[in-house]
Amino acid sequence: MSRAIVRNGPAFFANVPIKRGDDVSLLWELFESYTGVDGDTTTVQLDLTGRSYSSSVATTQGGTVISAAAPAVSTPTPTNGQIVWALTDTQTDALTARTYVFDVIENAGTTSERTIIEGTLSVSGRATP
Repeated sequence: MSRAIVRNGPAFFANVPIKRGDDVSLLWELFESYTGVDGDTTTVQLDLTGRSYSSSVATTQGGTVISAAAPAVSTPTPTNGQIVWALTDTQTDALTARTYVFDVIENAGTTSERTIIEGTLSVSGRATP
């Protein structure tokens, strides 16, 4: 699980190591404030009610999107600030290069969108086909 405060710009940058052909599932917790960070005196989880999320994997920033590896992003309990980002084994099997970039985009139910997570996928193979 990774925790991030969402204010301006991407809340989190992640380097995610994955094994090609494996299922991958990551949990991120998003907060409006977190005690002890930037002078915050309370911890408040970001309420994700009414927000939707999408994610893409691409060869490079602004490069070709890998449509066969479109991650699923879900909010199991929107009021607890948690999102789950996932790729299936079939999707990771489509990632044949060593590195990719990805992002998670939030639509807060208005016309504006923002990138809340961005990062790289470091892909390694496995011995078992």
